[in-house]
Amino acid sequence: MKNRFSFGLFAAFFFLAVFQPVWGKETEVEKLFEKTLKSKNLEENRASLQKIIELAPDSAHGHFSKGWLWSLEENYQMAVSEYRAALQILPEFAEARNNLASAYFNLGHFAESIREYQAVLRQHPEWSETHLSLGCAYYKAKENPEAIDAWDKTIQLNPDLFIAHYYLGLAYEKLGRKSEARLHYQTFLQMQQDEEEFKKHIEHAMEREQKIWVEEGHERI
Repeated sequence: MKNRFSFGLFAAFFFLAVFQPVWGKETEVEKLFEKTLKSKNLEENRASLQKIIELAPDSAHGHFSKGWLWSLEENYQMAVSEYRAALQILPEFAEARNNLASAYFNLGHFAESIREYQAVLRQHPEWSETHLSLGCAYYKAKENPEAIDAWDKTIQLNPDLFIAHYYLGLAYEKLGRKSEARLHYQTFLQMQQDEEEFKKHIEHAMEREQKIWVEEGHERI
């Protein structure tokens, strides 16, 4: 299961990890994690994570679960503490590191967020959502060329993450490359599917695309 947390016009992905069996023996903790991976019901997943905490509070997955729950409550400082505790126990726990990066982002610690996302992608270069979130961190850190590279990679890996086109429009505008910005806004508007979920993005993309069109000497449509 992946949950997307929105902050302003940006979004980050928080992961639930696949629990690795201990000595090949299926445990109750593992079963609970498997359950959350298959479920999209937030309350069921919350209950499963709380049970994991009861069963193994000081394990890497116990700390991960606590961090995930703190993130749901938008207490990102506590989430950072729990994800770091999980990584002290299991340094290769990429899902915990990804969520740590997202929590840093929400705290406005963009350099730390970029560092952790980069570490995740060294392990899992195929994680398109992490490239998307890395681009957001670069953009907030005013590193627009790097943000563009990250969002281009996002689209290359997963064209269904069409929100990256909207973000590319923002970054190209910041660089004064208006024609490219307008092209990405247009692409986003053509691809968007859930008008309720992306309402703010759609309205802003339409406004910016039309303004660039007029600035280029065309009549307003």
